[in-house]
This record gives sequence, C-alpha cells and structure tokens, in this order.
Amino acid sequence: MKKTLIVGLALIVVLGLGGVAYWQYKITTTINDQPSVIPSVTLISPNGGEVLKKGSTYTIKWGTQNIPATNKISINIRRVAPPPLPSDGQEFDPIVFINLENTGSKDWTVSDMYPKGNYIIGITSYASIPITDAISDESDTTFQIIDSPIAQANYICDGGRTIQAAFYKGKEYAVEPGQPPIPSGSVQLILSDGRNFDLAKTLSADGGRYANNDESFVFWDKGDTALVLENGVEKDYKGCRVQ
Repeated sequence: MKKTLIVGLALIVVLGLGGVAYWQYKITTTINDQPSVIPSVTLISPNGGEVLKKGSTYTIKWGTQNIPATNKISINIRRVAPPPLPSDGQEFDPIVFINLENTGSKDWTVSDMYPKGNYIIGITSYASIPITDAISDESDTTFQIIDSPIAQANYICDGGRTIQAAFYKGKEYAVEPGQPPIPSGSVQLILSDGRNFDLAKTLSADGGRYANNDESFVFWDKGDTALVLENGVEKDYKGCRVQ
C-alpha cells in the first residue's frame, strides 16, 4: 500500500567471529529536534475484492496518523476497466462525500447511478477548501459494484434438480406506437449441476423468455413454473416449479 513514508535502513556489521548482525532503525522527520511521524491517511475498506450491490449500505473505513483533529475528509470514486469505459467522460458524480469529520468510518448507500463494473475509492485529508497540501490514499485493487435483483425465485424440477434465479431490470427504451416493446433485463441462474448462466431477456408474448446468444440455452419464466430448453428441447430440467 502507498501509506508509509518512513524509511527503514539496515546496517550490516561484520563481527570478529565471522557472524553478521543486523541493526535496523527508522528515519523520520524532526521538528525542534524531536522525531515526528510523517502524516498519513490509510483507506482500510473497500480495499479490493469486495462485491457491493446497488442499494446496499456499506461502511467505508480509514485510519489516519499525525493528522490534525480539525482536518476534513473527502471520498471519491472512479470506475476502471474492465468493462470498457465510456468514450465521452465519466457518467456519474465522482464525489461520494466531502467535508467529513475524521471519525474513521462513514456509512455509504451505493447509488443506482454507478454502472456495474470495477471501481477504486480514494480518500483525502485536508485542512480547508480550496484543498492544498492534501494527504491521500486509495484502494489497493478494484472492488465490484453489481446490480441488485428486482426479484428472486427458487425452482425445483423433476428428479430433485433445482434452479436459483435472480432477475435484473434492464434499460427502458422508447418505442414507436404500434411497435413491439424492446426487450431488456436479464436473469442469472445457478443450476444444481454446477452450471451458471447470465441470460438476456428476449421478446416474448408469454412470460419472461431469456436466452444466451446462440439460443442453445433458454429459460422461460411462466409465473409459478419455468420451461428450460437446451438446444431446443427439454433435457435435464423438466417440470420446474417455484418452491
């Protein structure tokens, strides 16, 4: 992590018996001939690898050392590839919080304005606005923001096979009068045989039909039941009904 400005120095001293001893000490800044630890701020979480759902509340945590009690804290966010980033600028406000007291933590409700993807949180300590002499840190690696499902269902099928389904809302499209609606949304499936599917919604006049790109796997939500087609036929998952 990019937190420590203190330098460690090791001295090697050769002893008379041929042994080697290591002396280690720290170099710090000095104020009035007294050692002083360099000011620092450390982002504790999210620090990489976390998965945050939109609409959920997450606690951002940080620590500071040798920071004046009157200093304020700001928190910002940025999206990083993958997936590909927009070509016309960031599509959301990068400022999460500003002028926070240095309490070490802040609850954050993850907004719907963040597209699902990979993100970095940055944190800055400063004396006042406009910000000068800022002390900053950020997540070591990316964390994810994902959509929250609008509905979930568990299906039990013949032979004791099961399907866990999470339904996600898609973008709404304007259509011309008299034209069919443009399908959007998706479903994520976890099958009891270990397979996982992320299927896009397709046009259907009967229930919610979801399929992969080549239509080799189709999941058809029909209310309290579901039809599963593999290469156009019912195969392993038959008679599926909501538990």
